[in-house]
Amino acid sequence: MCASGCALIPPMHPENAYYPSPSDSRSLTISYTLYRAAQASGDDPTRYSFAFIQTAAVTAFAADDATFYFSDGLARQSQRCIDAIVAQKVAHEILGHAGQRRTLTLSLTAGFAVLGLIAPGLGLADLIVNPLIVRAFSREQEMEADQRAVEILRDMGHVAPRRSLAAALRTVATTKPVSAGPLWERGLLAPEPDLDDRLAALEPLEPTPRLASRPSR
Repeated sequence: MCASGCALIPPMHPENAYYPSPSDSRSLTISYTLYRAAQASGDDPTRYSFAFIQTAAVTAFAADDATFYFSDGLARQSQRCIDAIVAQKVAHEILGHAGQRRTLTLSLTAGFAVLGLIAPGLGLADLIVNPLIVRAFSREQEMEADQRAVEILRDMGHVAPRRSLAAALRTVATTKPVSAGPLWERGLLAPEPDLDDRLAALEPLEPTPRLASRPSR
């Protein structure tokens, strides 16, 4: 039964992950941004580490033990976008989301294994129930991390943190492949909330800064 539950636990190393050269300009940008986000969150930046994912899509992944994976596509974005995505992933770390998901999925699997001993065949329900519960929990975590990221961005110096995160989420959505994941990872099994739901939760956005008008002569 562990196979069904463990499949929902993110891999320790995403596919196409690699360690960039420390002198690479993209590496320096991500490193400095991660340092700032960790400091803004009140955490110790020295325990953070990261690697890159070879893809043009704008994406990022928070693993266990303050380890992060950022895509090549993200490193090519504006500093505002990089700040927002990095802050959101740091929020996951601060909130302990990876460990919570791991505990939940293993607990569910163990529970259904016990039920399978009491009522043979009932343990097979783990194959259906476990993914539904864990993915729903993951979607809640994304919403929670978005709100925490707003606070981190504010402490990083963003005057409009909600607007910064909303713009970054839209950028992520526009760079996703048309077939982003198999059909069974959509709908109730989607690991992330719909973009519209995430954007709605960030409302109201801060007012757009007005450009100073030239004095009339």
